[in-house]
Amino acid sequence: MKHLLLFLLFIPSLLMAQVNQKYLAGAVPEEGGKVVFTKEISMPSLSQDQIYDVMHLWAEKFFSEEGRRLVYSDKEKGDIAAVGEEYIAFQSTTLSLDRALMNYRVTIECENSTAKIKMNGIRYEYNVSYQRNPEKYTAEEWITDKYALNKKQDKLNRGNGKFRSKTIDFASAMFESAKAAFGIQPATTAAPAIAVVLSEQQQQQPAATIAPARQIAAAPVSNNTDVCQGLSAFEPDKIPSTLLNMLPESRMQVSPANNETLAERYATWKEMGKMFGKNIASVSISPDSEVYKSIKDNDIYTISFSKKDDPETWFMIQCIKQGESTEGQQKVIIGEILNVWIR
Repeated sequence: MKHLLLFLLFIPSLLMAQVNQKYLAGAVPEEGGKVVFTKEISMPSLSQDQIYDVMHLWAEKFFSEEGRRLVYSDKEKGDIAAVGEEYIAFQSTTLSLDRALMNYRVTIECENSTAKIKMNGIRYEYNVSYQRNPEKYTAEEWITDKYALNKKQDKLNRGNGKFRSKTIDFASAMFESAKAAFGIQPATTAAPAIAVVLSEQQQQQPAATIAPARQIAAAPVSNNTDVCQGLSAFEPDKIPSTLLNMLPESRMQVSPANNETLAERYATWKEMGKMFGKNIASVSISPDSEVYKSIKDNDIYTISFSKKDDPETWFMIQCIKQGESTEGQQKVIIGEILNVWIR
């Protein structure tokens, strides 16, 4: 009887260990030093076009919610990309609200009979009571095994562990939602006959409801030179984070390559990152701007930065426009980076 009582006392702790295990070592995957959550959905009975159509319909719905945007798609290549900005809540009561704003990117690559979904570029903004501006973190410096687990890697750290668990939960829920688009249910639920469900759906759904994919042209070969306007060329992948952190605080202007005298000084910087293996940069700009109207898909433009106390350009990015999305009253232009120059 005594042994049974001891066993019953240990059950809650055993259950807790099982629940927490999914947040411990290896739960936040890394590729090349970057946090990348990946899910591969294999449907051997479907073609690449069928895989793409299902994923495109799912993405249109999932990223239609506030803060989420479908950025671009290319049916021929099987590529879909989206971005998201939303709050993850740690605690919500009538007296207190503890939450953080999470930004992220999602790419979907449809090839043969497989859809590979990746979530990366994760960043957080967290308001704390003792300072005016929010604290900013990247996933790489905040939720990885190195930073979010204790030395034994059997517990979450008190401060940033909640960021790790909520991010893992969000990625898992998104992947489950994508799987459900194919009729795949969680293991606890019997899965329906996939081929029949998809076949009926395609027969009942008119082709016009599938949004036509926008073709993204390949960027021309970069003409990177050692020096441009007194600035030295730099590889986009090797720019120190300290310099990137200076961009939001710098003065910025955007100019089309075919009319460098035309400049938009009221655009705002968004970010640099990667999408389908390409280096990208994005800015927010008014749809009424003459610069916005002059930059069409596959046009080249430059983003220049100068310090507030020095009008001379210290950082310049040359891009080719690959797509855009709507963010409130603004347009977000996404461009593939051709060249970067730094003073």
